Amino acid sequence: MRVREPSLNQYALLAVGLLLACSLALGASLLGNSLGQVRSSANSLTQLESFRLVLEAANRISAERGPTNSALGHDTAAMAQAHERMLSFRRASDEAIARLPPSLSPAVDTLRLSLAEARATVDAVLAQPLAVRSSDAVARAVLAMFAAYDTTQPLTDLAMSELLAGDSALIGRVLIARMLGELRDDAGRLGSHLVIAIARGGPMTAPNRIAFEQKRGRVLTLWQLIGPQTARYGAPALAAAYRATQQDFVGAGLQLIEETRQQLESGTYEGTPEAFTDAIVPSFVPIERLRDRFVDDVTGELTTAHRHAQSNLLFVALGIALVLAVELLLLFICQRFLLDPLLIARARIVDLANGRLDQPAQPPRVRGEMRDLFQALGTLRQRLIEREQLDAERARLAARLKRQADTDGLTGVLNRGALERLVQKLVRRPHGPDQVGLVLVDIDHFKAINDRFGHAAGDQALRSVAQRLQQGLRGSDVIARFGGEEFAILVLDGNAGDLALLTEIAERLRHLIEARPVPLDTETEIAITASLGVATAQATPGMWEPLLKAADAALYRAKREGRNRVGIDAAGVEAIGR
Repeated sequence: MRVREPSLNQYALLAVGLLLACSLALGASLLGNSLGQVRSSANSLTQLESFRLVLEAANRISAERGPTNSALGHDTAAMAQAHERMLSFRRASDEAIARLPPSLSPAVDTLRLSLAEARATVDAVLAQPLAVRSSDAVARAVLAMFAAYDTTQPLTDLAMSELLAGDSALIGRVLIARMLGELRDDAGRLGSHLVIAIARGGPMTAPNRIAFEQKRGRVLTLWQLIGPQTARYGAPALAAAYRATQQDFVGAGLQLIEETRQQLESGTYEGTPEAFTDAIVPSFVPIERLRDRFVDDVTGELTTAHRHAQSNLLFVALGIALVLAVELLLLFICQRFLLDPLLIARARIVDLANGRLDQPAQPPRVRGEMRDLFQALGTLRQRLIEREQLDAERARLAARLKRQADTDGLTGVLNRGALERLVQKLVRRPHGPDQVGLVLVDIDHFKAINDRFGHAAGDQALRSVAQRLQQGLRGSDVIARFGGEEFAILVLDGNAGDLALLTEIAERLRHLIEARPVPLDTETEIAITASLGVATAQATPGMWEPLLKAADAALYRAKREGRNRVGIDAAGVEAIGR
């Protein structure tokens, strides 16, 4: 089985498909990369917000120690205002914890439990009158709040890990933000250690002094690490927050802490925990602002990066759409003005080659070389049409000549030569008739008609007899003028060998001839009769001459018997007449 080769149109569609597929693959790669950047920047913003919320919650818990320390320094009967302030800070801590994302839920639950335990410890101390509160109980309450803050560290680690998993380049910024949060807590712890000593009414105990010195060293170390890093970013708001922290906390705040420690050591401090807390806590606020400004600065950069990624995604999408649109436009132009005309030209050439000249050669909307091509095809088509017309005229002329050669010019029926050629074709045909019947018809006294009425009347008589014979014949019968006033009729159907049937056919024809006179002009009519001879033979290549002789003998038998009758070619059978 021969495999059909792809068409030009199929090759073109394949090329178009490959081009579009390559463009789409490249565009999908670029679009996927841009979309990945958008998703990555959006995820970084989301995770940074989670990290900021964790820092805020940790800061709220650390800040809650300030009013807690103040409350621990008041008597139960006179602590309503301090207690209400502590409760407001607790609500702020709870609200900050409630804003933490659900992804941190297990660690958040642990934080809530630890904070609740710390608050319970504080409330147990506050339930005692100030006179009976031991410094150890106050210390336990302060340490319990330290422990609550420490529970925020796993949360910070988790939020930090999720943020850096999406964008590891943020590690420096994230560490600084975290250290700022720890700086705020460590600064608060310095104050809390002093609050414990103030509550005891004397110098710090050895463990408390050791913890205090450790925290002071850590605060100074953190600031030495954080300060230069925050200062170098150069954002105006961030620089202002850095200067405020340097001045209010590193300068005034740490100085207040050192002076209070010295006074406690010398026994000259006369203030209360609340007074110290109210004096020191405002110096912690610049640290919180510095941390917030720093995180806001990072958030601003990530937001800018996210918007840039979105703009880049839009640019890439528009670029891909533009490239595809241009490709499709070029493909459309090539299809319409090159490929389609070529395919039409091919079809027209095939039509011309196959002789189909009904389609015009030039389609609409062709230009340049294509127009020249179709004009050439149009010229070729016109010449083929002219040639076809010439061939048709030649064929008509040949057919007319053939008809003239095969047809009797007077009667319009076949002539003798055409009849004999037909007989030869029939007997040579593989599936020709088995028998051939022949009826010869001769007009009686035809010479007398010519002599009496003229040759024109004789011609009219011949035409009338030919018409009446044609009317009496069947579809398979063939009539020819055999010469002069004689006609021959071939019977070719399956009953051609039946002499009785042939005799009936001959009788019907004889009757049609004599049935009515032949009009010669408007006033003259003549009666015409005919004698007929019938014979049949086996359809073989050499049968025609014997068949013709037999039919001719039967015809002359009918004439001898008195004319206007049918003669039969059968031994011992006489002419049949009326």
